[in-house]
Amino acid sequence: MILVADVGGTHTRLALAAPDAAGWQLHRLATFPTAADVPALVRRYLAAAGTPRPRGFACAGAGPIGADGRIRLTNSAAVLDPDALAAAAGLRRTLLINDFEAVAHALPALAPEQLRACGGGQPDPRAPRLALGAGTGLGIAALLPEGGDWRALPGEGGHADLAPVDDEELAAWQRLRAAHGRVTAETVLSGPGLERLYAALRPEAARLPAPEIVAAAGDPFAARAVRLFTRWLGRVAGNLVLSLGARGGVYLAGGIVPAWAERFDAAEFRRGFEDKAPFGEWMRGVPSYVVTHPQPGLLGLARYASRFE
Repeated sequence: MILVADVGGTHTRLALAAPDAAGWQLHRLATFPTAADVPALVRRYLAAAGTPRPRGFACAGAGPIGADGRIRLTNSAAVLDPDALAAAAGLRRTLLINDFEAVAHALPALAPEQLRACGGGQPDPRAPRLALGAGTGLGIAALLPEGGDWRALPGEGGHADLAPVDDEELAAWQRLRAAHGRVTAETVLSGPGLERLYAALRPEAARLPAPEIVAAAGDPFAARAVRLFTRWLGRVAGNLVLSLGARGGVYLAGGIVPAWAERFDAAEFRRGFEDKAPFGEWMRGVPSYVVTHPQPGLLGLARYASRFE
C-alpha cells in the first residue's frame, strides 16, 4: 500500500491506497485539523492504522514547492519537509507536490459517475484540462497531454488579480479593495472570500461564516453574494481556459462547490465562463464538471506515486 496525505489550509486527510481491477482504492481514510507538526499527524495515523509499513509515501500541500524542496502552506503555519515526513513514515523519501497538482493527476481516473456535467459540449480528448477549486484558498492546476500520457502543471493563479466586468461586480470590487487592498481571485473565491464578499455587500451586518451565507436563502444579500461568487468563479475559470486552450474541460473540485451539490448555480457559472467575446461561441463548446469523487487529491497522489515504483 501507498500512504497518501493531502494537507490543506484547514484539514489534513490521510489514507492508504492500493490498486485493484477498478483502479486505486482508498483505505482507512482519516481527517485531522491541519497542525504545524504534520509529521506528528503521520505518526499518529500510522500507529492507529496498525498496518505494515507502507511501501511509499506521497504528500500534497496547499502551496508552492520552494527552492529548498519544502512547501510552506499559504493559509496555514505548517511547513512540509519531505525528509521529516519520510522519517515519520519510516521511509527513505516522500514525494511532495502541490495539492491541486494532485487533483489534476486524478482527472484521467475519474469515472463518469464521479463527475456532474454543468454545461458545455464534449471534451476534446487531446486538449489540456483545468482543475480548479475553492476551499480555504483557491487551487488551480492544468493537465497537459504529453506523448500519450499526461503531465500536471501546478500554478498559483489564485493569487492573480481579480477584475470586475459589469457594474454590479465593480461596486462590490471597490468595497473589497477599500477593505483589503489588492483584490485577487482568492480574495473572493474561497471560504473566507465568500465571507469577505458578503461583508462588502452588507457592511453593517454581523460577519457570517460561509456555510451560513449559503444557507441563508431568505437573505437577499447572501443570495447576491453567492451569485457574484459563482459568476466570478466562472470568469476566472474562463480566463484560464482561454490562456491554456483547455478544451478538455474544467473540473471543479475543492471544498465549496462539490459541497453545494444541487445548490450550485451552473447557469450563473456558465454566464461568467462564456462571457468572453469574441470567443463566446468557442467557450460554449468547452465542458465544465463538478467533481463528485470525495477525495480526488488522494486518488491523484496514488496515481502519481505509482509512476515511481
